[in-house]
Amino acid sequence: MEVSKIAVIGAGTMGHGIAEICAISGFEVSLNDVAENILNSAIEKIKWSLEKLYEKKQIKEEPSQVLARIKTSTSLDEVLKDADFMIEAAIEDLNVKRDIFKKADMLAPSQAILASNTSSLPITEIAESTQRKSKVIGTHFFNPPVLMKLVEIVRGKYTDDATLNVSIQLCKKLEKEIVVVNKDIPGFVVNRILARVVDTACMLVYNGVADVEDVDAVLRYRLNFPMGVFEVADYSGLDVFYFIHGIMTSRGFKARLCPILEEKFKNKEYGVKTGKGFYTYPGPGKYQKPQLEKERATKLDPSIILAHAINEAAYLLREGIATKSDIDKAVMLGLGYPKGIFRFADEFGIDRVVAALEKLSEITGEEIEIDPLLSKMVKENKLGVKTNEGFYRY
Repeated sequence: MEVSKIAVIGAGTMGHGIAEICAISGFEVSLNDVAENILNSAIEKIKWSLEKLYEKKQIKEEPSQVLARIKTSTSLDEVLKDADFMIEAAIEDLNVKRDIFKKADMLAPSQAILASNTSSLPITEIAESTQRKSKVIGTHFFNPPVLMKLVEIVRGKYTDDATLNVSIQLCKKLEKEIVVVNKDIPGFVVNRILARVVDTACMLVYNGVADVEDVDAVLRYRLNFPMGVFEVADYSGLDVFYFIHGIMTSRGFKARLCPILEEKFKNKEYGVKTGKGFYTYPGPGKYQKPQLEKERATKLDPSIILAHAINEAAYLLREGIATKSDIDKAVMLGLGYPKGIFRFADEFGIDRVVAALEKLSEITGEEIEIDPLLSKMVKENKLGVKTNEGFYRY
């Protein structure tokens, strides 16, 4: 199946960004939202972005030529009637998404593929609102879509191979790096691994093992992360983390919400957007990079911050949810990590990771199930760099 016309449903930050990259790549795009003023604002933002890209010589076409490929409409019928591929980018509410998919199923041509940009909701449950379950898939772009290279392509329970292949080819034409998530699990790959890092960091602070600044200094100065985990949480919005955590745990992701995060959510301390989260900012929406003293980076073993994320990655690999290279690609492109999570594991030593997980269980009073893959690697002395073989060979 050849895709030439794409319908994007939802013209917010993600929707208009996805519409822009589709138009840059030569596709005819129909952008839909509930009100004209939302669509007009989206077009203004796309125009501004295209002009910046053109100035920096990152696109060759005149912005007006790219914009000419984007049509807007408040009518779902209008945007879907001749679409080959739909990308839904509405709010993270399952009922809203199911309603859109139910209508799209009736309005779009029978061969059209229906994709959701959800970051955490189950593709299978969305697909069940349609009569074309095999043609429903997840295409999780990252914010901002114009700059972020990663797309998680998520197979629902019913998604067929043809739908997967067309979606992969489309994302390649959009010049994206693709990670295929073979099973529809809560949080997919990136958000599951991020949740483990955020939860661990928060529980270390809650239990008095370290301060917020200690954790972030370790990540920034010893592991070369572009931002500390609390910086990332504040920047993304603690309310976003709170909601995604709730969605994931309600569908079987085993994790306790850190009491500090819960308290901050209740106090409406969402991070940068409100001027206060784990750090305090000059004002609502005014981001200023927190100053961290390098000496703080010596107070904590880096392996304890990433151990639970490594354990999660081992589960994803062992269960065939994603490949080793895709999981490493996901954390590097989706979270900005300087290397893959399995590379960190091999450098720490798998035995050290297991010991860190046991220590985390002691600190939090909650038993962490050590993934059988990690236990097997320790038994076989595949400990990473120090034994010349771990997740990779050295």
